[in-house]
Amino acid sequence: MTPVALLTQHDKARAIGPALVGAGFAVVTVDGFDTDTFGSFTGETARRGSQLDAATAKARKACEISGERFGLGSEGSFGPDPYVGISPWARELLVWWDAQEERAVPALVQGGATNYAQCTVSNWQEAKAFALEVQFPTHGIIVGKPGEAHFSKNIADLQDLKTQVKEGLAIGSVWLETDMRAHCNPTRMAMIALCAQRLSDLLQRPCPGCKRIGFGLESAVAGALCSQCGLPTLAMRAKRIQCGVCNFSLEEAVRATVLPSRCERCNP
Repeated sequence: MTPVALLTQHDKARAIGPALVGAGFAVVTVDGFDTDTFGSFTGETARRGSQLDAATAKARKACEISGERFGLGSEGSFGPDPYVGISPWARELLVWWDAQEERAVPALVQGGATNYAQCTVSNWQEAKAFALEVQFPTHGIIVGKPGEAHFSKNIADLQDLKTQVKEGLAIGSVWLETDMRAHCNPTRMAMIALCAQRLSDLLQRPCPGCKRIGFGLESAVAGALCSQCGLPTLAMRAKRIQCGVCNFSLEEAVRATVLPSRCERCNP
């Protein structure tokens, strides 16, 4: 098995390691480095650059610290869904880094399988209702915001939560949010595992052109035909799969036609 170094302080190796075995990699955890310096969910440290920038920086740092050729970086992002902006949405990104060739292979999964939530409470009953909704205590809760006297990321159980919340309520309303650190959030861990499987699949897929592993960068190709008027629409017709090294690409068909409701001419 080829070692691949993972920079984490949140126990992500148990979600990532099993999937990468299929690609011939054994995950080696790199500890002793504070990954929150790349950005923290509660905002003590702002993330520099994009989600991809942060994950790539972690993978490179893992190689630098461990001396291994290959490194892994993981970065999650949470917010409203990209469709109507109402439901919570999670994006998990893993980056595999080859320090010798200085190239990255990213893998992304996203969806609504998350308990990401926040609220402001004015009494213990509201806090307890929020806790039950977000699956506390199997999933962590953070009380307060950085800089507040009652700010805490380490709430053990319902009684501990009650004590912390009541201390905050003595001053005013209290901010609560789900703890999105992987080791405190089993739902997030499950999505990281899915992302690891996606990465494993990519690392087992060589480019038909240059034979490098990691073939699978995808982009949408518009042009599905309207089933009524027969003209091309903006709807996706195929996905283009491209190599990040030699730029070889191929297309995989998604659909040939779409309903008139998706046509800019029949349904302007």
